[in-house]
Amino acid sequence: MNSCDADPSRTLEALLRIDSRSLDDERAMHLAALLVDHAAEARDFSALDHSLAVIDQLETRSLTEARSARLQYFRANVWSARRALAPPGWHWLSAEIDAELLALRSALASPGFLAWPKIERAQAHTNLGNLLNHIGRFVEAIECWDQATTLVPNMAMANGNRGAGFGHYAAHLYDTGHSGILAVAARQALGIAIASDAIWESTGLEGARTYFAQCAAAIDASVDVDAITRAVEEQHFSLGRSAKERRYREWSLRHRLFLNPLNDIGPNAIAARDTLTLPTLTTVGLEGGPGPPTPIHHFNILKQEYITARFALYEALTATGVHFSDRDVLLYDTLDQPAVGFAVERAKLAFRSAYALFDKVAYFLNGYLALGHGERQVSFRNLWFEPNKKALHTRFAGAENWPLRGLYWLSKDIFDDAFRSVNAPDARQLYELRNHLEHKFVSVHDDFLLDLVLTRFNPNEDVYHITLSDLTARALRQLKLSRAALIYLSLGVYAEEKRRNAERGDKHITFPVTMFTVRDASKRTDWG
Repeated sequence: MNSCDADPSRTLEALLRIDSRSLDDERAMHLAALLVDHAAEARDFSALDHSLAVIDQLETRSLTEARSARLQYFRANVWSARRALAPPGWHWLSAEIDAELLALRSALASPGFLAWPKIERAQAHTNLGNLLNHIGRFVEAIECWDQATTLVPNMAMANGNRGAGFGHYAAHLYDTGHSGILAVAARQALGIAIASDAIWESTGLEGARTYFAQCAAAIDASVDVDAITRAVEEQHFSLGRSAKERRYREWSLRHRLFLNPLNDIGPNAIAARDTLTLPTLTTVGLEGGPGPPTPIHHFNILKQEYITARFALYEALTATGVHFSDRDVLLYDTLDQPAVGFAVERAKLAFRSAYALFDKVAYFLNGYLALGHGERQVSFRNLWFEPNKKALHTRFAGAENWPLRGLYWLSKDIFDDAFRSVNAPDARQLYELRNHLEHKFVSVHDDFLLDLVLTRFNPNEDVYHITLSDLTARALRQLKLSRAALIYLSLGVYAEEKRRNAERGDKHITFPVTMFTVRDASKRTDWG
């Protein structure tokens, strides 16, 4: 055979006999789509491998940007089908998940993705959200589902998975008040999914609708949705005393940057407080002396550094005019029109500070879980493996800790010379920017000048040239990643504490110790 028509009833055996090299781009793309669908339905490993070979062959062609993006989506579907064939269990190492995640993200990042119809883009965002949620990256999954519902507001699969995700998120919170509010958000999303006007993008999804209805019924049976909704509506939540503070909090809410799970529901005033902490901890003795348990001290520092980085980026984005610290600073004109000054350096600081939090999270977990890494050797990428080895640490193998597994997979978004395999298409670029900020030089330019600089001034490798908008966008992304990391860390510790308490049972006597909070008035330091 040397042709491929649109007949979906064509058998898998017939499709496997078609030589994709003899087809034009349109027919070859259609063949790839049919192969993936039929091979997945048949649960046929060899057919899925054949589908990947066809996709590889198509990648050698000069395809349009839209088709290139779709090809990555096909590739993700192949790996999703292969993942479905894996034995059930708490998998921490999965080549299928790694490949599916990278392919999905590559599709969405492609310029051609925007040429797809809205419903198809929404479906891709939904699939990415489902995968992220499966591996424990539920904070980031919610944003994917929200992007899908922005495109198609009553899309059943996006809303249903968003609702189920919120329900699972709620079940992992140590704060029962927050858990109830998240459960209400879950019920609202599930209600949209099972409504009569919900849009189902394909047939064969009856099982999903049944599942969403069951999730909704479970919430109705365990949570007083109306009472919680009324209680929240009756309360007033201030955004600050001054217009300046309110603008800052509104910006943080809009970008979901508060260390507060309720900010994942949306930019609601109730979430405009950084309430995330560690859960109740059980420790042995006094850890060598009086004072709080070390994890609490470490988490305080992590939290304060994150909040400071967040405000630094806000200052960079909202600065106007010339800051007084820049007056009378002698600089020479290097003719490449760099953007200089306080605001630019604040953006750099925000990026560096947010990026630095990841290794500190690793240091925290290395001590809390007693993983055995040397304090000068531990990093966010090597934390998960046996010291000085590439084998997964026995502490994590099969561990049923959803948030902690999410933190592990988030670490794969961070490039490291010793761990070059990453799941984010731009991880290497972010690494290079951070490396130059820490060890070399970064020159920032207005957006319309960068191309001129790169062509006329022959930049060398010592200087990383970037536009101001790109720098602030990357800083914002790192802030969102570090926020997610801190949420996963807190809830991962909660899951671990529950496991430890269950293991201890009633054999040990524990004494409660109450810790007091730091008053806002005590946070001001007079240096002079």
